[in-house]
Amino acid sequence: MKRYIPLLLFLCIFFQLSAQAQTVNIKGAIFDDATKDGIELASIRILNETDSTYITGAVTNESGKFSVGVKPGKYILHISFLGYLEQFVNVNTHDKTSIGNIYLKEDGIMLAEATVEAKAPEIIIKGDTAEYNASAYKVQESAVLGDLIKRLPGAEIDSEGKITVNGKDISKILVDGKDFFSKDPKTASENLPARMVEKLQVLDQKSDMALLTGFDDGEEQTVINLVVKPGMKEGVMGSVSGGYGNKDRYEGNGFVNIARNDNRLSALGNFNNNNNAGGGGGGRGWGRNRGLTETAMGGVNIAMEPSEKFKYDGDVQYRGTDNDVETMSNITYTSSDMVENKTSFQNNNNKNMNGRFKFEWQPDSLTNIIFRPNVSYSKNNQFSFGKSERTSVSNESDNFLSDSKSTSAGNTLGLDGNLLINRKLNSKGRSISVELSGGLSDGDTDGITYSEIDYYNKAEEPKIQDQIYNQKNNSYNWRTRLSYLEPIGRNNFLELAYNIRNTHSETDKKTYEQDASKDYTVIAEDYTRITKNDFLNQNISLNFQARRQKYNYTVGVGLEPSRSQTSVVQPNMKENKDRARNFINFAPRVELNYLWDKRHNLRIRYNGQTDQASTDQLYDGIITQSATDTTRGNPNLKPSFEHRLNIRYQKYMAEKASSIMSFADIRYTTNAIASITRIGEGNSRNTTYENIDGNMTGRLMFMYNTPLRNKRFSINTRTFANYSRDNTFITDRNGGDPQKNTANTYGINEGLGLKFNSDKFQFNIRGSISYENTRNSLSSNLNESLKNQEIYNYGGGGDFSWYLPYNFVLESDLNYSSNSGYSGGYQENSWIWNASLAKEFNIKIKKDAGTTNLPATLRFKIYDILQDQSNISRSSNANNITYSTYNTISSYFIVGLTIRFQSFKGGAKSSDMEYDGGRRYGPPGGGRGGRGGGPMF
Repeated sequence: MKRYIPLLLFLCIFFQLSAQAQTVNIKGAIFDDATKDGIELASIRILNETDSTYITGAVTNESGKFSVGVKPGKYILHISFLGYLEQFVNVNTHDKTSIGNIYLKEDGIMLAEATVEAKAPEIIIKGDTAEYNASAYKVQESAVLGDLIKRLPGAEIDSEGKITVNGKDISKILVDGKDFFSKDPKTASENLPARMVEKLQVLDQKSDMALLTGFDDGEEQTVINLVVKPGMKEGVMGSVSGGYGNKDRYEGNGFVNIARNDNRLSALGNFNNNNNAGGGGGGRGWGRNRGLTETAMGGVNIAMEPSEKFKYDGDVQYRGTDNDVETMSNITYTSSDMVENKTSFQNNNNKNMNGRFKFEWQPDSLTNIIFRPNVSYSKNNQFSFGKSERTSVSNESDNFLSDSKSTSAGNTLGLDGNLLINRKLNSKGRSISVELSGGLSDGDTDGITYSEIDYYNKAEEPKIQDQIYNQKNNSYNWRTRLSYLEPIGRNNFLELAYNIRNTHSETDKKTYEQDASKDYTVIAEDYTRITKNDFLNQNISLNFQARRQKYNYTVGVGLEPSRSQTSVVQPNMKENKDRARNFINFAPRVELNYLWDKRHNLRIRYNGQTDQASTDQLYDGIITQSATDTTRGNPNLKPSFEHRLNIRYQKYMAEKASSIMSFADIRYTTNAIASITRIGEGNSRNTTYENIDGNMTGRLMFMYNTPLRNKRFSINTRTFANYSRDNTFITDRNGGDPQKNTANTYGINEGLGLKFNSDKFQFNIRGSISYENTRNSLSSNLNESLKNQEIYNYGGGGDFSWYLPYNFVLESDLNYSSNSGYSGGYQENSWIWNASLAKEFNIKIKKDAGTTNLPATLRFKIYDILQDQSNISRSSNANNITYSTYNTISSYFIVGLTIRFQSFKGGAKSSDMEYDGGRRYGPPGGGRGGRGGGPMF
């Protein structure tokens, strides 16, 4: 029998190869009949010619092309895409395998009269961009962008309005590729109407220099680009809303957008006292941030293209906030048994005005000039008072209670600008770029501080500190960057770059105490000083880049000489302390981008960066922070150098409409600046600084999103893992040499979500669990309770939107959070339940020419129905663990009205936006959305 085995294997392989050889590929391309553009994600179904049974299928790529492998035979191709008339094509593979170009015509009946349920893929990967289809995340007509972002898998908006997507901070929001209040993404998220958004694209945007040269300079930032629905790119749209509730809660918002061709003018304004610091209205997001906040803001954004060669955009914004925060904190120190308990109240009143502009000029096909000027002015007033108690079992005689209060008022003016000039020297890629940037800041603050320290077990009078001060903070910076790009062979490039930057800062603080007449004329020498710091950094780098169809890579090395000079003057000094130091670092860089196709890619990047110590950290002397706390700088500190490794993998599987996104981020720091805090006599804290090696952080993320067989359901899973190694020096109360302590922290977080989406009902169910473990290496000297820590956080919840008859919409969300491993009194076990009921209707306005209908929404919202909210935070490092609780807004309800209006080219006026029996007319949610001729709602 054994002698037949080779023959059997040969026959199996032969028949398998023969079967594969019998497979042919049916190819073709699908286009829009009107625009002649390729249609992406059109459905190709291969049917049996005799009985029309389904055999296999595929979807078109970004160019509209497809290729399907089948056995030779006769088939029927069923070609379809939402919003177009379907087509059937007969194919006999014995005659031909290419069907050529097929042009689909728009289904006018479907667009104008049919209600079509969206089945668009939720997430599509296009190169380095993750594209979310807004139609897959249904929100109310009056919802703002933030409500839409919160529904995206992997996206979060925290209590302060900071947006993160898949663990990355969003630094700005673009609208059709143009900045929209770019320095404040919160403004866009809380004011832009969600109904105008067709797609949300999350990408790592490179700097202007990197975009022009093709060489990454490490200055990219993660942004969200909003693709506006085609029918809303030309015309006027806006909304006005207001609401009032119990406990005198109120909110008001207005937004208007005027668009024509590639020009846009937007204006917005809002005010509220419900902790919505970004403004906006209509959503279910609510104020869980620290304290109680009143906000008033307004702004104007403009984007214009007067000609093909010149365009500009910019914005001017005002924001005023008034915030009251009550805090209770517990701080446990690792190096002793001292515990500090604090209670405080703080009022912050801030007014900010800023302007940002961008001008782009392309005088000819070889030259690009970009200029970015910015200006800002802020005025800040602060008042605070509180108590602090420091106790130690081993040194009870040093236990004390401190009462303190302070007020301050200051203002800051800032100006900065950036000019970039790029010139192509030939058609093969040779170019030269020059970038000039600079800025200055001028600040002035006046303040009063008072504190009284009473030691429990000492027969002495309380220590009183009563001072006024004036502090001036001035700084300026400038930078010049030069880049020369030379092509080498075919698709290879060499870059020679030079970068020089200078940062100068100066602080002049004068502090006075009372004289015998109770006037503040006596200089407090320990609190008065003039500090200057000047840092000059240069980078000379040589980089090589190879660009291929499937991959590109960059390798390079930089030499970074730097010079730091610090000068300090105090009244009690005999001579100025002036010290200068020089350093040299090498900065290698490697980057690899590999593309299997435009929806499947891998990026690996390594680079390094130098960071300089602060002025106070370099000061060769004692800085008195308070009556009990001092710091002493270290003029011998070296600049730290951070190694960064980033890996990102993305894949979109069109046939399943599922996506995978993952990344790893690892950072290792040499000469990191670590603090050394010694608990001294009277439970005082004395801090200094040293360089230390070995600090590192690591983050891993994996996300998978896919619809189930029933396309109305989809699941999303996210896994986060993190590791940190925090090194510091610890000293015990009795003195001695500092000893190195390493805190190793491991954490993992798993989240799972299920979503259902239909025309009338949508719900989301989610759950998460996280685990964190911290181990300290120097366990013998540590506070016994802090040697090892294990923390669990549990969370879960759900939300739903139910579109009821008669244009009612019921929404509700319920969230649960709990933890274990926290200190007593800081355990959390809370349920937060919010709900709203909205009625959508039309307001009829009679005019001589007829009647105009304005769509409106009347909403009743109630927050924290169970009145079970808690506001607890925990932070830890190698020195201490801090638990804090904050006051926040309590349960309340509010009744609000939103009125919307619009008028777009080709029709689509406010009067077109009528509701008829709960059915909305307009472009299909998962399709292209039409070309601006039909109703938008």
